[in-house]
Amino acid sequence: MVQLRLIPILACVTLACNLTAAPQTARTGRVRVSGHCLEDDHGPFLGLGVSYFTALWRCKNDRARLESDLAFLAEQGFNYYRMLSMVGYYGAWDGLEIAPIAFTSREGKEVKAWPDYWEQLRTLIDLAYDRFGMRTQITIFADAQLMPAKADRIAHMQHLLDHVIPGRDHKIILLEVANEAWQNGFPDKQGVADLREFTQYLAGRTDIPVAITSHHNDGFEGFDQIYGGTAADIATWHFSRDRRPDRGWQPVYDCWDYADRPGFPPVSSNEPIGPGSSVSTENEPIKLVTAAAFAYAAKLPMYVFHTGAGVFGKTRFEAMPAIDRFHNLIQILPADLPNWERHDAKGQQAPLLLFQDTNYRGEDRPPADSSEPGCVRFITATKGNRFVAIPIGIHPDGLHIQATSNLKFTAYHPVTGESVRTVSMKPNERTSLPGNPEALIILGRIQP
Repeated sequence: MVQLRLIPILACVTLACNLTAAPQTARTGRVRVSGHCLEDDHGPFLGLGVSYFTALWRCKNDRARLESDLAFLAEQGFNYYRMLSMVGYYGAWDGLEIAPIAFTSREGKEVKAWPDYWEQLRTLIDLAYDRFGMRTQITIFADAQLMPAKADRIAHMQHLLDHVIPGRDHKIILLEVANEAWQNGFPDKQGVADLREFTQYLAGRTDIPVAITSHHNDGFEGFDQIYGGTAADIATWHFSRDRRPDRGWQPVYDCWDYADRPGFPPVSSNEPIGPGSSVSTENEPIKLVTAAAFAYAAKLPMYVFHTGAGVFGKTRFEAMPAIDRFHNLIQILPADLPNWERHDAKGQQAPLLLFQDTNYRGEDRPPADSSEPGCVRFITATKGNRFVAIPIGIHPDGLHIQATSNLKFTAYHPVTGESVRTVSMKPNERTSLPGNPEALIILGRIQP
């Protein structure tokens, strides 16, 4: 057994020991998709976003709150936000309507068009980028029922292309055609056909990356139906919020099977479970932060932190669990991690493998009735002699691993960014990692 060495926190001079968030300067250049990575003029970067659905409403009606929110989010390391460009059909948005045109809500409320709609949209994009270094993800048709005629929808997209995007293409990270389109104005087969047509329409007229929508109610069938053979650069998808399987870790690993499918675009975890999310909510920092790290290692270029504060804004971002912890990931993880080769625990190509003494070797998890140490999932990404490994749902008694090469690694706490252990290993040697925290970020190198 390899002797493990605890690194005192005060002596930690490597990455991310008690990091303090700091305001970021704006990255320059248009965002591009290169393989599974995002790039701009500064090179590759990890897309770390946050839901801010009411941003455009606040730009018009509560500018002080908007600026305070964006300043706080930028200080936490978020480099973009996801906004909705039209809402109000459903009663939940009463008083928070965003109205490019006049419409009648489902409840019969008459809402007047904003005479300054396009001015407010331009102002929001400029303010977020110029003052706070944050790019905008525009979800064009949120409540598309506001604009039911197809000709009006095409005209709306063309106005966006003609009067908002010019001169701002470097400030916009993504154009998403619609939000959960099947229930927001694009029903049935005709809705899917229109979504695919609109994607081609946008992609043929701008170099900004384009996504379509999440059709997650139909699982892989919906994914294939929406994104197969389209002009989309990114697949925005909403993953499971079911906390029942695997001690609540399913929402963390659900992205794995979608992330690297030949013939399909790379995927954004566009609206994952979070504090105050609908259907189910997650407040444990270890799961919230590790979900982003797992996504990047699984080959996702973008992750959005989704919270109740980012939907209706009834609570403040500052009150959201773990919102001040994501900046550790940007400090620790390689900026081009989504382009690395990924491995699960079942293969022999990874430098580290799970190991159990009895009945269990090279699997993702021990048998359901096992009390042996293990974890829910264990994935690794490799590039040259470097590797990143992420075990999640670690058993309280810890985790047994085995090296396939000469290597050295440091395990970090995902939430604090502090180093937990540093280990050197030879081929076929085994060691154990602790069961607290329940997940780790392991950075290592294969040595001669």
